[in-house]
Amino acid sequence: MKHDHISFKEYTMDNLSLPSNIADLIPRDNMAHVVHEMVERIPMETFLAYYKGGGASAYHPKMMTKILLYAYTQKMYHGREIARQLEVHLPLMWLSGFQKPDFRSINRFRSERMKDLIDDLFREMITLLVADGYVKMEDYFVDGTKIEANANRYTFVWRKSAEKYQEKLQANVDRLIAQIEVIVEEEKAEDIDIDPSPAFTSEEIRKKTEEWEKRLEAEPDNQPLKKAIKKMKEDYLPRSEKYEHQLHVCGDRNSYSKTDVDATFMRLKEDHMRNGQLKPAYNVQVGSSGQFILGYSLHQRPGDTRCLLPHLETVREKYGVEPERLIADAAYGSEENYVKLEEKHISALIKYHTYEKENTRKVKKNPHHQQNWTYVEEEDVWICANGKKLVRTGTSKQTTESGYTSVTRHYQCHECEGCPFRSACTTSKYGRTTQWNPIYHEQKQKARERLESEEGQARYRQRQTDIESVFGQIKQNRGFRRFVLRGLQKVSIEWGLVCAAHNLLKKAARDKQLSLVA
Repeated sequence: MKHDHISFKEYTMDNLSLPSNIADLIPRDNMAHVVHEMVERIPMETFLAYYKGGGASAYHPKMMTKILLYAYTQKMYHGREIARQLEVHLPLMWLSGFQKPDFRSINRFRSERMKDLIDDLFREMITLLVADGYVKMEDYFVDGTKIEANANRYTFVWRKSAEKYQEKLQANVDRLIAQIEVIVEEEKAEDIDIDPSPAFTSEEIRKKTEEWEKRLEAEPDNQPLKKAIKKMKEDYLPRSEKYEHQLHVCGDRNSYSKTDVDATFMRLKEDHMRNGQLKPAYNVQVGSSGQFILGYSLHQRPGDTRCLLPHLETVREKYGVEPERLIADAAYGSEENYVKLEEKHISALIKYHTYEKENTRKVKKNPHHQQNWTYVEEEDVWICANGKKLVRTGTSKQTTESGYTSVTRHYQCHECEGCPFRSACTTSKYGRTTQWNPIYHEQKQKARERLESEEGQARYRQRQTDIESVFGQIKQNRGFRRFVLRGLQKVSIEWGLVCAAHNLLKKAARDKQLSLVA
């Protein structure tokens, strides 16, 4: 067979030479250039604040920051993987100046040096993005997502279980102490009324055991006392210490994981098993504008409602972010959040929990729904569909963890007997009741007005394309669904790197769009 017509380009691996500047081999729109330029603009003082000096020379902080940020833009999250890529990945090799820190050095820099540096670094990057016109501080779209912790999902400790076991143990300790006290007094148990003692702490159990040991020295043949001491030392004391430790670690949480004690068990939406399994996780709150992340905070509670105010405080202190408008979904629509945002002069475009329900035709046309009744302020009564009065019967107060007190008024109708609407209105044999919170009612009215304005509707629609797409890009496109590090502090560093990498990718995408338009 003849191959006369086939020709190939010249190919040889001998005498290969590289250009004088390695950067020329890397395309201009490669993320390595974006990372390099951004980190170079951050003042060296930002990094020097976290170095004491003396000792062996350390890797340059800008170099280490560049390789970490670039790695996170390329879905490389593990120290070993980054170290491996430093041998073969040209953009990473260029950013490192052909230095090869091992995985221990990379992990140490990420976990220790970046402890406080990450906040300053993120703040500097936001300042530069604002200065360059990429980000405006006016709108702040907030949402939360749960990221699985790097912890064994079967090593859980539940607060309720620890409390229950502790209670049973206390009863056993009480019983044993009562029995020994009776024996010491040389009286029969049935002739003595034992007062239920207060719950014994592990320290009190230890003291009681030491007290018994001294008695045993004087009464070496006292077998019941000997057995009781053994029971206390080998069983009750270690168990008491264990339950106390578990409840201390739990704090105000309902659970924690033994392999990452800062992680709380939460129900993750995108669980691959689709069975809503509880897993150790962190609740990550993020605020964005134009799909750039302006602030983030990590929380150990599953619900979003009570995370909003701590989140805003964190981003104000750490990143100097004080938005004019805050847009969030109904998970954040609580009375406390509305009131506190108003105090901070932040315009809140947040739906409250019953917003959608109140807008349904079923509720609007229901004459027995409270929103369709009349309130008479002078008399402090509600007038129902049949013209009868619901008079105030009392008030109840509820105080949140942060100290905010919510006051609810309770009303009841005493004229339901013989009412033709009774069966449709209430099933209570005592008559129709209702409750009302004037402050929350006023805040809901204001929220409704803001949401139903033309501008409000447009901004609220934008929420889905803004903050929800940020989570989509991080979790779906870049596959970041589980933390690599453990512990709240280290996990905060890692999420800071994820957010900084996201902003750099977004900047690169925006630059590309602008170059195409130009």
